[in-house]
Amino acid sequence: MHASLTVTMNFSAAHRLARPDLDPATNSKVYGKCARPNGHGHDYKLEVTVTGEVDDRVGTIVDLGVLNDLLRVRVIDLFDHRFLNKDIEHFATTVPTAENIALHIRNILQAELPSIGVALQRIKLHESPNNACEVFATITPQTETDRETTESLALA
Repeated sequence: MHASLTVTMNFSAAHRLARPDLDPATNSKVYGKCARPNGHGHDYKLEVTVTGEVDDRVGTIVDLGVLNDLLRVRVIDLFDHRFLNKDIEHFATTVPTAENIALHIRNILQAELPSIGVALQRIKLHESPNNACEVFATITPQTETDRETTESLALA
């Protein structure tokens, strides 16, 4: 049986929304107070939804402790208490909007999660109580039937 599991984690980070190719007046017009030169911070809530086959022996799709450890090491430790524009290389050239942060987390996790037997389904990043962004995996996870068919074709 195929199932999904969502875990929630939190991190705090600061950022400044501004494009270096735009003058301060234009950045202010585009990003409002978020373009102020010294930046501002958020207490982010991150929801990560993974999908996989339920292991009949234990009744889960993944060892929750292993998943939490991976998320902590690959995402939370990277983002928590950082100034995103300066501390994370990706955001030196990409404006760290909620959408771009969620996309970056998606790209990190899509590469890592298969190593623990699950695939990414969705990232939901709450920047504040008033707004959140959702991005979805770009890789469609294979079902067990898909894998069996692929293996059968490879053997033929």
